[in-house]
Amino acid sequence: MKKRFRLPIAVALSAVMMLSGCTLGHKADTTQEESVVESVVSEVEEPESVVESVPESEPESVPEAEPEVVETEPIPEGMVKSTITGEYVTPEVGQTRAVSFMIDNSKAADPQSGLSRAKIIYEAPVEGSYTRMCATFEEFSDLPRIGPLRSCRDYFLSLTAGLDRLFVHYGQAAYALPYLESDDVDNLSGLLGSTYGCFYRDSTFHTGEHSAYIGYEGVQKAIDIRGYRRTYNEDHQPMYKFAWVGDEITNEGGQDAAYVEPGYFYNTPTFTYNPDDKHYYRNQFGRAHVDAENGQQLWTDNIILEYQNYDIYQRLTIDHPVYLHFDTTAGGRGKYITRGKAIDIRWERPSFWEPVKYYDMDGNELTINTGITWVLLIQNEFLGKCLIGADQASATCIENEEFVANAEQYNADWKAAYENNEPNYLHIMAEERDQAVASHGGQSKVEG
Repeated sequence: MKKRFRLPIAVALSAVMMLSGCTLGHKADTTQEESVVESVVSEVEEPESVVESVPESEPESVPEAEPEVVETEPIPEGMVKSTITGEYVTPEVGQTRAVSFMIDNSKAADPQSGLSRAKIIYEAPVEGSYTRMCATFEEFSDLPRIGPLRSCRDYFLSLTAGLDRLFVHYGQAAYALPYLESDDVDNLSGLLGSTYGCFYRDSTFHTGEHSAYIGYEGVQKAIDIRGYRRTYNEDHQPMYKFAWVGDEITNEGGQDAAYVEPGYFYNTPTFTYNPDDKHYYRNQFGRAHVDAENGQQLWTDNIILEYQNYDIYQRLTIDHPVYLHFDTTAGGRGKYITRGKAIDIRWERPSFWEPVKYYDMDGNELTINTGITWVLLIQNEFLGKCLIGADQASATCIENEEFVANAEQYNADWKAAYENNEPNYLHIMAEERDQAVASHGGQSKVEG
């Protein structure tokens, strides 16, 4: 069930951005100019045709164009290229749907279990300056414990939509319900009566609300209960464009980025590049960020920063939690960081459910290194807090002062437009949720 309720806000935001002259993601509207040109052209009388005698001549022969040769990666026999990492995997692994898990990232939940096996991690702020992670796994049949699990936020569904993944969560913000109830996501909810027994509480590492987990067997049982398919759609394509195995993207000429500090207030994460193994190692809360199951420090091959506008749902009331709302479909700027260097990129996500595309500043689709990828949402309002450099001592703001000021103003303008349209937006969201539940015979996919 495709979502339609973003259109009124998108129209309002386009008007705001035209007035502000901001170019951090929106394209200029040339419709009016084109209509004027057409009007002028239509008023010009066509000259009378003049027939002249032209001597016949033999047509010149045009050589046939040689067909373009498109090289294909020489994948070893019996293997396929993973749509999650770009690496070679067996067909069984490569054709089985990835699974994304909503992971608690409060201090009381750190360290988490299983994250050293995740292949893509999406991290973004949630309420109270905390961040939450959505960890996507490819093959995890030997893992009995992944978590702690927490509730879903709507923008994580958009970030992972192009993966054709199963989505595991333990609860959700009310604003995620229209999306979770739709047919565009196959979700496994820890609060749904039929799948509740697939999840479990474990106080080995954490207690209270930070103790919900699920393992491979629980995921398989929940898939059977819900009747979801286990393999990718036939038309499924990788969301990211990966280099060939053995090739290397070095971001030659880019900014020094052996040290990356996203600027998140609460968990203060950092990534430090190790040139020996070419990985970025992660710290948070002032210490190494490790997997509770094996003590391994988390690392990644690729870091992608998406600069996005955000606001707070129900900003003018005190009766609702201050859940964040990110604009995942506006497009905008960002950085691709790998091998100690960072380059400027642009990102586009045509709609909530369509996969993101990244481009370099020459308009070419971005190619990233094979391996693990960590994607972080950077709020335009706080872009000035994001630092990179050759090391921690020399790290400076990721963008210049003018860019940062424009990004902050862009977010402020977006907030003004969003808040003006929020009541209508939330009303349509509620209608969409009711329609989705009705289409399932009145049975909720996430509650009851």
